[in-house]
Amino acid sequence: MKSILSHSTALAFWRNCFPLDGEMGNPVHVSEAEVVTGDKNAVMDVVPDACLRDGRPLDVMVFDQARRGRSSLIRAHVHSTPIPSGAFHKEGHLYVSSPEFVFLQLASELSIVQLVALADELCGNYVLVPKGEVHPSTFDEFPERATPLTNLERLSDFLDAAKGSRGCAKAQRALRYVVEGSRSFMESVVSIQLCLPVMLGGYGFPLPTMNETIDLDEEAQKVAQRQHCDGDLCWGGDVRLDIEYHGDVHVGSAPMRSDVGRELGIERMEWKVITVTYPQVVNIDQFEVVASEAAKRLGKRLYKKDMGMTQERMRLHDELYAWKDAAYPMVRG
Repeated sequence: MKSILSHSTALAFWRNCFPLDGEMGNPVHVSEAEVVTGDKNAVMDVVPDACLRDGRPLDVMVFDQARRGRSSLIRAHVHSTPIPSGAFHKEGHLYVSSPEFVFLQLASELSIVQLVALADELCGNYVLVPKGEVHPSTFDEFPERATPLTNLERLSDFLDAAKGSRGCAKAQRALRYVVEGSRSFMESVVSIQLCLPVMLGGYGFPLPTMNETIDLDEEAQKVAQRQHCDGDLCWGGDVRLDIEYHGDVHVGSAPMRSDVGRELGIERMEWKVITVTYPQVVNIDQFEVVASEAAKRLGKRLYKKDMGMTQERMRLHDELYAWKDAAYPMVRG
């Protein structure tokens, strides 16, 4: 018999148990004809301790209603539609939903805003850990992956193969606003707040390229003390806009000098650099100043009726920062 971790518990696995420098390897196939159990003892035999969170039920997937089990410690989900290739990963004796499958599974429980935040994380180089805690493998509050768990192409292909599954259409909608290559949750937040459509609380900007490499000419290299720079959120081409997020990790004279030199080098290449900090990002009024300045460079018109603390914008903030503070999905009842 197999036990398959799914939904929030599978997400906890990918955040806390999968090595930050791990390679995904080949997906493993699990047939709907196999015996997959939600029995508490069978699940507890294989689940890593890092997936046990504050007494919350463990999410598992089964194919047969009779295999759900009867324990309050287990939340068994019966999956009845065809399962696309690449749905599962095997780690030792543990079976777990793949990052692509987790995204689909949580689509029916999360808002569009939180789905975009989840996909940004899965396609990025950062890991969310609970507030005030550190990652178990690095003892780091801001851990980084060597490579992302997935990418937009794999997410899109998986959803195409899963058409008709619960939450699939919603997940596909969320993918329109997802960026790859983000290096921090707050970089993703800046992108989400700028680029979600107005009806979802954003400003409707085109998606940026995250951490784009900007080649420097000889003069700019002297200023930046390097041959090229990476911009945080970049709109290239004729626009040449770079929005730089400065968080707590930038505190200290050496990192600050490096950031200043990098930004001056980017500006020498005729890019406009807008710097934002945490207090600016989380305050709607302050962030609107940033959005207005960026809109001028992008040639985008912002309408007065869509500005300020609209209901949609306040909802966007509530959902994003609930996600951040919990670092685990906020299940919607």
